[in-house]
Amino acid sequence: MGSGEMSNRLLAAHRMGIERAGAREVVVLDSPFGFQENAPLLAERLTRFFRTSFGVDASVASYRSVDDGEVTAERMVAAVRRARYVFAGPGSPSYALGVWKGAGLAKTLQNRLATGATVTLASAAALTAGVKTLPVYEIYKVGAELTWLEGMNVAGDLGMEAVVVPHWNNTEGQGFDTSRCYMGRRRFGLLRSMLPSGVGVIGLDEHTAGVFDFGKGELSVLGVGRVTLSGSEDLALRHGERIDLARVFELLGSSPEPVRVPPAEPLPTLAEALEAGSAQGIATTLLAVEARASAGSEAARRQLRAMVLEVSDLVARGLITRSEWVGDYVDLLVRQRSRLRAEKRWDEADRLRADIESLGVALRDTRAGTVWRLME
Repeated sequence: MGSGEMSNRLLAAHRMGIERAGAREVVVLDSPFGFQENAPLLAERLTRFFRTSFGVDASVASYRSVDDGEVTAERMVAAVRRARYVFAGPGSPSYALGVWKGAGLAKTLQNRLATGATVTLASAAALTAGVKTLPVYEIYKVGAELTWLEGMNVAGDLGMEAVVVPHWNNTEGQGFDTSRCYMGRRRFGLLRSMLPSGVGVIGLDEHTAGVFDFGKGELSVLGVGRVTLSGSEDLALRHGERIDLARVFELLGSSPEPVRVPPAEPLPTLAEALEAGSAQGIATTLLAVEARASAGSEAARRQLRAMVLEVSDLVARGLITRSEWVGDYVDLLVRQRSRLRAEKRWDEADRLRADIESLGVALRDTRAGTVWRLME
């Protein structure tokens, strides 16, 4: 998306991505704007947009700074690894790349695309998608020399090796050319000459989305502007137009090879051990996955890292809830009170109720009997 990721003009693009991936939840990445003081507000605004606009759950896989540490980075990657719809948007492309570089996000996004998930990158995040990334703020705001950064190349394995440039038709310069993501035609021409031979350009107008569906083998355009493919020749597509990806690759000079997705490796999970509340079962499962990882299984290594996070969460909240710990004792007291009530010993029943509630247990009498819950 060139911009306008939360505008009405691009609702159809989000909806298409959610439906084609069969997503029930949207995972939002906050790294691109993690340096901003209003980062929590932006994250909340994005998740609220997806919930209210599409009726799906939405959560933030938060990793705002490398100072957040390895555990936070792994939690972010683990959330993306499970996601069917991933979104990242406004902020700084160079900052996002710096945060994501050591976390292995690029490979994770590539894997998600190869298995049919949707990855939507808008504005600043869109700049990170290609072979190279334009450090727009450093050049436009700070005056740095013209250069390119290494991009994530998220769709390179699928044949789309190019650079992605949002805000292609920007006109904020008030008489000065700020198209090509604020570079202008002259400076962008110089930047273009610095790209590796054969690397094409995908230009995304503002409030416009280019939907690359690798399963269907087509590019479609939604929104108010155009998607420009610039390589061996230039081609601009408007809203509603479609083109075969084979033609896209030809224009961009890409030479895609068939992507071979290995079958999912069956691995044990913590689910059964957790249901049984067995610490020994958890240890046995962890050791089994570790053995597969030691034997060279990359899938097992990723799962083991995710399971370590799950275990740390269990340690934080406990394998057994407070209700489970005290449940038998509360049930015994409630049954005793019920017998007192049945014998019309009201005063004793009321005193027992007061004693139970003094322990932090709320009682409610219903036609089916007395139910209880632990007070917060």
